[in-house]
Parts: sequence; structure tokens; C-alpha cells
Amino acid sequence: MAVHFLIKHSSSGKFFHPYGGQSNPGNNTTVVLHPDRHDRMHWTFEPVEGHWGYIKHVTSGKVIHPYGGSLTPGNNTKLVLHGDRHYGALFALDAVNDHVIHKGGRFAHPYGGSPNPGNNTQVVLHSDVHDAMRFQFVSTTDSNKEVLVYGSPTMAGKWKIINLVKNPKAEHTAQLTIKVGKSKTETTTSSFQYRWEASGGINIEIFQASVSQSVQFMIEKTTSATWSEETTKTTTIKVEPGKTVVTWQYVFDVQQNDSRSIFRSNLLADTESEQIEPKDLQYKSV
Repeated sequence: MAVHFLIKHSSSGKFFHPYGGQSNPGNNTTVVLHPDRHDRMHWTFEPVEGHWGYIKHVTSGKVIHPYGGSLTPGNNTKLVLHGDRHYGALFALDAVNDHVIHKGGRFAHPYGGSPNPGNNTQVVLHSDVHDAMRFQFVSTTDSNKEVLVYGSPTMAGKWKIINLVKNPKAEHTAQLTIKVGKSKTETTTSSFQYRWEASGGINIEIFQASVSQSVQFMIEKTTSATWSEETTKTTTIKVEPGKTVVTWQYVFDVQQNDSRSIFRSNLLADTESEQIEPKDLQYKSV
């Protein structure tokens, strides 16, 4: 089920409303800022293409458009509600930078760019970037709590082989160099970031309620190095004659639309065969 949310102007605390506050406003009703709160100013997001989609007015089903529906509207084009759906009505909701971004590249602003606009100030598109055009996507019951408008990303975890010493002839101690953190080679990102992403790492708190119990257990055993920029660490393994040693690393895979991040954890384990994966309790930390 799509999450319902409010769009809050960060500096003034006012919210996106259809002008007049009707439950079923007509086509081309202007989107304005107002402090009132009711179910006629609830919104939801309908993904269409990657992070682009429609900002839908919940009670009417209409979506936000630049007036006239152009894919490349000019500065100060007002935002309106309309029943049509097309490329000119696509937006992205950037919860990292607090921007409402139109497909044409301009951003939602209060008309005039004031940090404290008056009631019923129109919301328009403009190319400028400043603190007075920041918007947050917040809960309908708690306007101080941000929500995941794109829903929760998926996170999976698994053990991955990183080293193999097969049937050694002599006892010795081997030193391993391993990578811990957000993989530089396996991570794929775009210019758009979801709220769970962070520079060089991840906002791990977002996943606490949405992952499996076994993955949650492993998250709790990790250090902050797992969720930060990739670093190199060393560890040692003891090798005995004739005993194969397979070293495994626990790896987290996080995906949402066109973004994927691989996090190599600080958790390692050894087994005697490539066919025997470690148990989640059988690990050591580096």
C-alpha cells in the first residue's frame, strides 16, 4: 500500500494544499502553501520510471502538473492539479536534499522565494536552489517525522568466500587483506539519492523494521566500518597440514530501483569446505 504523506515547507512549516482545500478540486486548481491540516491535503507517490513518478492528491486522484503540462516549463510556472498523466507531470521527491524536482529540471518554490510565505502563496517551479525552497515529506499524523515516499528498499545478506587454502602441506599463519565497507566496484548509483543512502555509506536506522530477523541479527553485530566508505583491513588465519580453510565474509546487498549498494561487513568466518557455509553465530570481527 502506498504511503500517504504531507509536503511541508521546511522554513515556514506550511504544507502543500489544493487552493480552497476541496476533496475533489477541479482541473488546474493551484497548489498553495497553508498551515491547516486535514485529509484533503494528503499526498501519495506513484512511481512510473525509476525515481520519477506522479505526486497524487489522495482524495481526488489528480496529480500535480506544471500549468500547461510542459516538460520544460519556465521559471515561475505555477503548480496545479489535473487528471491527466504524462511525462510533463513527472516529479522526483529528493528527501536527501529536501527538493521537489520536476522532470524538466526545475524545483518547487514558494512564489517569491520567501522563507516564510503567507497563506495561499502559490507553489511554482524555478531553477534557483536555496534554503527557502526545501520541502520535507512527513507523516500525516506527525509532521516532524519523515516518511519513505518510495517505500523501503530491499536488503539481503549472505556469506561470500574471500579466501581458500586447500590441503596445505605445512602449518603456517597466513595474513589476509580484506575490504570492509561500501564496495567501490560493486555499487551502482545515479545522481539521485534515496533517503537510505548517505555520502560514502548508508542510513542504517531506516532498515531496522523492514529486514528479516536473521539479517537484523547480523546488522546488530556489525561495526560502523561496515556502513561507511570502503577501507582495507588485515587479519590472520592459522593453517594446519591437510586441513582446508575457507574464509567467508558476510555481505549486505541493498537495492531500490536503479540504485544498488554492496556493503562488505567486518564479520568473517572459517569453514573446512566450500560447500559448508558458516552459521550466523560462527563469526569473528575484524
